[in-house]
Parts: sequence; C-alpha cells; structure tokens
Amino acid sequence: MMTAGLSGVVVTNAPGNMTRDGSRRYVLGVDPKESKARFRLLLQLPDEQLPLDVLCLLICQLAGDDIVVEDEQRRIDEISRVIPPSFEGVVSFLFTGPGGIRGNTENYYDVNNSLLSRVRDRGIGIPITMSVIAMECARRIDVPMVGIGLPGHFIVRSGADSDLFADPFHAGALLDRNGVLALFRRLAGPGAAWHDSYLHPVSARDIVFRVLNNIKLASGRTFAGRAMLPWVLELLSWFPQGEPFDPRTAAALMSPYN
Repeated sequence: MMTAGLSGVVVTNAPGNMTRDGSRRYVLGVDPKESKARFRLLLQLPDEQLPLDVLCLLICQLAGDDIVVEDEQRRIDEISRVIPPSFEGVVSFLFTGPGGIRGNTENYYDVNNSLLSRVRDRGIGIPITMSVIAMECARRIDVPMVGIGLPGHFIVRSGADSDLFADPFHAGALLDRNGVLALFRRLAGPGAAWHDSYLHPVSARDIVFRVLNNIKLASGRTFAGRAMLPWVLELLSWFPQGEPFDPRTAAALMSPYN
C-alpha cells in the first residue's frame, strides 16, 4: 500500500482496522504495559544512543495504533532507500510536491499530528514530527541532519555547525541563518529576543519530551484525547524536566468525562 504522504514509494502496511481518525486500533494484541516498560528502559540509555524512531513509535502504540515497532522501522527503511543522499534531497523528497508530507495548517492541534505513524500514513503533520521523519530518513542514508527547536516551531539543520537549514512545515523551505532569524521574527514577533542557543541541536530525549508535551496539550481538546492523559503524564514524569506523576491529577483532568 502506498503511503498517503509519499505517493511514489510502495511500502507494506501492517494489517489493522483503520478508524475514522486515521489510526489503527489494537488488533495485534499490543500490550500497553510492555510498551511503557520498553519506553522506560530505553530512557536509561545515554542521549547519543537513544533510538528516536523507536521511542516515537512506542508512543504511537500507547495512543492505540496497531503497529509493530520493527515493521514501522522497516517502512522508514524502504522510504529511505529511494531518497537522494543529501540534505536537500531528503527535504525535497519528503516535503516538496503533491506527494510530500505537508504541514497541517487547517487543524494544527489535532493530536494525530504528534503521532509519527499517523503523520506518515496521512501525509500531514506538525513541525516536530515532520522533522523526526526527515531526521530518521537522513540517518539511515548517512546524511547529517539535526533537529533545531525554535520557540513554538521546529526545523532541521545540516549538521551542528552548518549554515544550511530547512523548514519541513513550510514545504521544506531551505534557509540560511538570516532566513532562520527572519522565520523566528515572523513567528515570535519583532520584539521577541533572539538567542544563538536556539540554533543548538536538540537531543533525542528532548525531542521525545516535546512530542509528549504536544500530545498533552492537544489531548484535552477531544473526548478521545482526554483518554491519553494518564499515560502521557506518566511518561513525561520519567524525564529530568518532567513533573512527578500523580494518578489523582490525571483522574481530575479526566473528571469532566467520567
């Protein structure tokens, strides 16, 4: 089956029941406890060894997607094999043209935009998940690419010291430092203070934390999303910058729907 966002690449979908929101619900017997345990174990690794794709895919499992992590990794492998092996090649292939993944400007806060497997399948997402897909494809073909966390936005950079950047959410637009500064001014406002530290690469750990925090913020907008809050809050508590997990807090957040 062809992915929605990568119409030129044929990849194999794991069997599953597609729901109205584009997700694949549990039919393979994914155990959330096992997904949580694997996630927590991986977080014990040093930053440079953290598997960004696996952690993001485990989040998809916990969100209810009927996926096998290793199968999903192979799907990314298949996509990567046909991408031109350069920074510009990765960005152009994934985000340019009618078959590319596009930024969801119509429904930015849809929780599906924060779930890697759904972004790839639906061909639509938000800056950080689109950047993760680009980074994982680039890693597989030995193309230098790092994530850059601007306030309220996320882009990619061709290596930690490169002057070449790209904005996946805006059709993979290529930028230099001045272009990034102009983007920042446009998004944050002309009076916002710029810090050079904004251009420092974001670790895989911090990317995953940011993905979870996005899910937390988006999940309160729908009944189905509210059901995600307990496990999202629990996972966030396992990060150094996370708050301690209190089941009573999660229950209180769920109370309007109980």
